[in-house]
Amino acid sequence: MSGDAVDQLWDSLVDQHMDSIWGIATTAGLDGAEAAVISQLTWLRMAERWTTVRALSRTKDPTLHPVERSATQVDEWILHTARSEVDAWLRDERRRSREALFADGGVVRMAPGFQAADAGGPAR
Repeated sequence: MSGDAVDQLWDSLVDQHMDSIWGIATTAGLDGAEAAVISQLTWLRMAERWTTVRALSRTKDPTLHPVERSATQVDEWILHTARSEVDAWLRDERRRSREALFADGGVVRMAPGFQAADAGGPAR
């Protein structure tokens, strides 16, 4: 693929899937800022695996690639990646909700249902 074709493939994928990625994140209950992070992480994962994405996009007819057809391996991969990033975000949120931060930068993991008496107070 030439540089222009690579750029066109990337742009086509972004144009085609941006709303879907955003929808996956917001449907899971994430706010706009969190959805933006999920979107960026999804595209970062694609960039990290660009060789594979390009290979999946090749067809016998060089004028067509999977972006121009519905429900291809590339489409499924992008949407699966977005769902995986949302799942990881939510797991991290649950973990962070069970941690108490102290003024000295320390972190303690609390038992489920336990609330720190004064999480914002000075460390002793």
